[in-house]
Amino acid sequence: MLKLRTLLLVMVLAVVAAACAADDSSEETATGASETATEAAMDEEMTEEATAADSSTICDADGLVTAVESGAEEGTLAGMADDPVATAASSNPVLTTLVTAVSEAGLVDTLNSAEALTVFAPTDCAFANFDQATLEAALADPTGLLTQVLGFHVIAGEQIASADLSGDYETFTGETITIDGTSVAGQAEIVVPDIETANATVHLIDTVLVPPSVSGAAGDEAMTDEAMTEEGTDAAAAADSSTVCDTDAIVAAVQGGQSEGTLEGMADDPVATAASSNPVLTTLVTAVGAAGLGDTLNSAEALTVFAPTDCAFAALDEATLQAALDDPSGLLTQVLGLHVIVGERIASADLSGDYETFTGETITIDGTTVAGQAEIVVPDVQTANATVHLIDSVLLPSS
Repeated sequence: MLKLRTLLLVMVLAVVAAACAADDSSEETATGASETATEAAMDEEMTEEATAADSSTICDADGLVTAVESGAEEGTLAGMADDPVATAASSNPVLTTLVTAVSEAGLVDTLNSAEALTVFAPTDCAFANFDQATLEAALADPTGLLTQVLGFHVIAGEQIASADLSGDYETFTGETITIDGTSVAGQAEIVVPDIETANATVHLIDTVLVPPSVSGAAGDEAMTDEAMTEEGTDAAAAADSSTVCDTDAIVAAVQGGQSEGTLEGMADDPVATAASSNPVLTTLVTAVGAAGLGDTLNSAEALTVFAPTDCAFAALDEATLQAALDDPSGLLTQVLGLHVIVGERIASADLSGDYETFTGETITIDGTTVAGQAEIVVPDVQTANATVHLIDSVLLPSS
């Protein structure tokens, strides 16, 4: 009997021990599985972060497509079609620097609300290889130099497929860009073409484009260190154009710039093109491009133009300027049109009385005072089809 009790006790203890061992094994398995899952999630997150951080090193077409297609669905080649261009770009993992620049320049709403655009979008790799002094100068002057550079990457009014790109096009800022095959402005190559968004056709390019008004000659070959330093200095000077306000300083800045933008050099080109080479009219050029008035002004037979300097625009209420830029065919055109008299080229010595402007409103000139709002600071600048008077304030229509 004692042996039987002993045997039963041993069996019970064995069962209990087995159960405990099973519980320990399950707990270890669960713990191990949890740790494995956590490590996997951390590895995935680190991989995603590394991919985002390395976007500046993704330069060739295959690498770009792979990065884009493996990112957020809204930023894939197919997913970008659902949103307007600035929003669509914000989801694309290889356009992060461009998105930042567009936001800094306050161009998001302008691009998103446009009816049709063709956009040459520099990748993060393109920005990483861009002269950093020029980039910093542009970011320091968002409504001037930065907008001028970004606007050179945009053709307004049409969505052009890569197969149809050929010849010269007017850009957002009124300057001309030449496309030859996959070469853009002689500076960049299209690496990923024909990405559709809700309102634009986007072509990814491998280099940031520098407009002629900034570089002096779009399409120059690789610059020497000396030339790059000089361009960085020129860009910094352009970034300070908003502080150039008095007559002597304006004339010095203009005459110290590229030959096409000097007081004599502007005579060779029609007015919008001539202005695009002038270092103290960068904001005006941007506004004219945004309003789509470049061709209209260039093709006019005779004009008198009161051109606000960058200093004048810097003194304008920012909310008013932004509201105008957000309504290019309405408020912006109305404001710009008040600065133009159509049909005659009037020298400053002959300016007196009331004149009908481009928008049909009346402007009164009394000596050097324009509309009771501005003073002529540099008179009688001649272009191929206009007499231009630089003024110290932006004119606002009574309407």
